[in-house]
Amino acid sequence: MTAATAQAGTPDDDLDALLAIATDLVRHASDMALDPIGHLHLDGLQIDTKSDRNDLVTAVDRGIEDYMANELTARTGYGILGEEGHTIDSFAGRVWVLDPIDGTMNYVQTHRDYAISLALCQDGVPLIGIVADVVGAHLYTAIRGRGARCDGRLLPRVERDRGYRDSVLITDLKEIRALPRLMACLEESRGHRRYGSAALECVEVACARAGGFVHMWVSPWDIAAATVICQETGAVVTRLDGTPLDVRHKGSILAGSPQTHRELLQRLMADPR
Repeated sequence: MTAATAQAGTPDDDLDALLAIATDLVRHASDMALDPIGHLHLDGLQIDTKSDRNDLVTAVDRGIEDYMANELTARTGYGILGEEGHTIDSFAGRVWVLDPIDGTMNYVQTHRDYAISLALCQDGVPLIGIVADVVGAHLYTAIRGRGARCDGRLLPRVERDRGYRDSVLITDLKEIRALPRLMACLEESRGHRRYGSAALECVEVACARAGGFVHMWVSPWDIAAATVICQETGAVVTRLDGTPLDVRHKGSILAGSPQTHRELLQRLMADPR
């Protein structure tokens, strides 16, 4: 597919072809993450820090992003925004949004619960979402308006009427400290989990393994792909205050089944009881 052909297409006419291209690349990138010596010819992970000592980046992150950027640009002609340095002038038209390894601390320390997250956005709206649970060997995909899938099987819709008291909730220590009402919700819920990869945590909501996900600060590459996967299973995704989530900008996220989302929004933002 040439750049001219891709740019001339309507939002729906070539999404299957684009998903196939992106899926093949994400699968290869997963192999690179699992065997960086064989695929990237690295002598160690070459771990560096960014904003603080727990904000890690490795040569594998950079190598996967370079590979994906080169291939996606060559095959589709679209620009790419990546966590590790690839930038765009604007979100006008179609843009790929990539996190080469979402959960780098897990990649380095626990060797599980990390993902490759790739979205195709049209004027800032995710059309395609792909999240690879690399170690779990599951591939989650979605095309806007056409449902979400895990390993090719259509995911069922989340339960509309299941509230947070009957659900597991996903959040982090900093959210609990900043939002005192959240602690009460966690105590009333089925339990609290944290995985260390926002993309995988959103997917837990999409698959109804968790009722809700609360995070105060995510970047476009963290949630662009997972947002459309959640929405295609009927989950609601907004900012923490209930305003629309624009994946072009950093900010908070509240994702949940419809009833859980309503209840958490009410408890956290409006009614302390």
